[in-house]
Amino acid sequence: MRLLTLAKRLSIITGLYRPTRWLSRQLRPGRLHAFQRDIKLFRSLLPSGALCFDVGANIGQKSEALLDAGARVVAFEPNPLVLPELRARCRHRKNWSVVATALGSGPAIAILHVRKSLGQSSLIEDWEGEPLATYNVPVVTLDSAIQRFGIPFFCKIDVEGWELEVLNGLTQPIPLLSFEFHLNERDITKTAACLKKLAQFGPSRVNITLAEASSFHLETWMPLKEFRAGFPGDLDRTQPRCHYGNIFVRNDAV
Repeated sequence: MRLLTLAKRLSIITGLYRPTRWLSRQLRPGRLHAFQRDIKLFRSLLPSGALCFDVGANIGQKSEALLDAGARVVAFEPNPLVLPELRARCRHRKNWSVVATALGSGPAIAILHVRKSLGQSSLIEDWEGEPLATYNVPVVTLDSAIQRFGIPFFCKIDVEGWELEVLNGLTQPIPLLSFEFHLNERDITKTAACLKKLAQFGPSRVNITLAEASSFHLETWMPLKEFRAGFPGDLDRTQPRCHYGNIFVRNDAV
């Protein structure tokens, strides 16, 4: 793994990151097909040229898929250890920009707890994963991001347990929004609070994806009020290997 990390860093430094990643996808068809499924999902949800926020962009997999689906993307990522790869992946795209900041309930400087598995890095100290380092990072609100860039058609939030804080920095509806959930006692409570927050913005409908799937679990979109009343339902029993996923909320009022 250490050798792979060094090889990736070298590819970024030498400018060979994108052709190397393309070749890696061809040699790993499972990853290529997963990427293509992401693009297909976003194309089914977004009008061409839609503005999207990628909150918690990490190394840019979703940013890239959104771009290939025809969207304009603003990525938000505070982790200095992933920013070089994120930029190497997406900075050549004219409809992409990055803001090296976290989002939260108010402007601040917060401590980012970076994990050995960089995708598990979080502003929550006791989040899962082996600690690697800490960094002081700037925090802005979704409202201030909207003031700067405009209202996104879609906002994807993947911030390892920090979802409620991000939503608490929002005071206006967004047409389509997704955020990650985890099926444990602490995070089910947080998810319920996130849904309650989004219900304030008017009638909405909900669907979910499980784990890293790019297809919806529910056959039809469910009214938010009904989904809130039943969440998490029997997911922990019927989908025991899918202990996390993403909730998509489509606002019917905008």
